[in-house]
Amino acid sequence: MRAVPTDLARPFRLLYQGPRGAAPGVVNPYREEDPELDGRGAAKQRRRNLEAYVERVGSVRRLLLGEALGYRGGRFSGIAFTSERQLAGEEGRRLPWAVGPPFAATSCNPALWLEPSGSVVWDALGGLPQDTLLWNAFPWHPHAAQGPLSNRTPERPLWRANLHVLEALLAALGPVRVLAVGRTSQAALAELGVTAEALRHPAHGGASLFRSQLQAELARRR
Repeated sequence: MRAVPTDLARPFRLLYQGPRGAAPGVVNPYREEDPELDGRGAAKQRRRNLEAYVERVGSVRRLLLGEALGYRGGRFSGIAFTSERQLAGEEGRRLPWAVGPPFAATSCNPALWLEPSGSVVWDALGGLPQDTLLWNAFPWHPHAAQGPLSNRTPERPLWRANLHVLEALLAALGPVRVLAVGRTSQAALAELGVTAEALRHPAHGGASLFRSQLQAELARRR
């Protein structure tokens, strides 16, 4: 992993290998590909996207922790709270740090997927990583009974069985400011004995409050 700092090698290795145990209805997009949904070499490209993103974050001061990858976002981009359209969409609409290689789309969707929550998050960040790492308590994609193009909240036994990835990440990052987005992320952090500032999830009408909370946080910590 050329772009991943040495101290992050273990959490990334666990991420790419997971999840542990029985995990029905869960896709690990860093090692799995669906021929009906993914382009050729999609899993490798998602690893490349994530590693290049982490390189651009640089020294991490904040960890913004969501619940799980969504099919409109990290399932195809490889990056939490980020859609492939933000990485490889029309010029001028991409995130400024993601213009050109090594970033690329991975799905077979000609329009590319766009996640509303991801748009809100990056808008609040001003389009720049700003020393803030985006991650998820359950860092893979759990889908509902409707099929792979759906989302579900990971069940407690599922995320508890896989806290080793988050635990390894926190150990590698050291003393950083942790912000929890969603109840699952709050519960996961509490399970590891980590107290975190809670932010309103941007979905389901929470976009304005989330944006103001995160912008206030960024202003305090500059």
